[in-house]
Amino acid sequence: MENKKSWLLIADASSARLFAVHKAKILNKDVNDLELLGEFSHPESRLKNQDLASDKQGEFGSSTFAEATSPKEREAAVFAHELLAKLDSGRVNNQCKEIIIFAPPAFMGLLNKYMKADTRRLVSLEIEKDYSKQSGRELINNLISHL
Repeated sequence: MENKKSWLLIADASSARLFAVHKAKILNKDVNDLELLGEFSHPESRLKNQDLASDKQGEFGSSTFAEATSPKEREAAVFAHELLAKLDSGRVNNQCKEIIIFAPPAFMGLLNKYMKADTRRLVSLEIEKDYSKQSGRELINNLISHL
């Protein structure tokens, strides 16, 4: 049996919520609430760079070049990987037919950078807005406005 539910990921670099929703009900404005599948938190992304940085001495004379990435950016990437693992698991287990993502531009960029191609094929809509603090009704209204 084909899964008719869409997954809706509302995320920023430190928190996320994953919902299941019937897209047809949203298009018909016949949805009163979203089904919460999970809430995710990555408090390390809220810390300041100096609180995340190691006191360890760096290497001198290393022959490799590493792109400079701030500790906050590394933590955001760790969280993006965690969320993408959940989305990929849903795809593999046929738990959703499509994925809709709301995230601020910088975090959306990380999600896109690390997303597997098979999961990418399920993404039907990406909105680069931060709706992470909105309630269910506000999210539904914003989703309707973007469909």
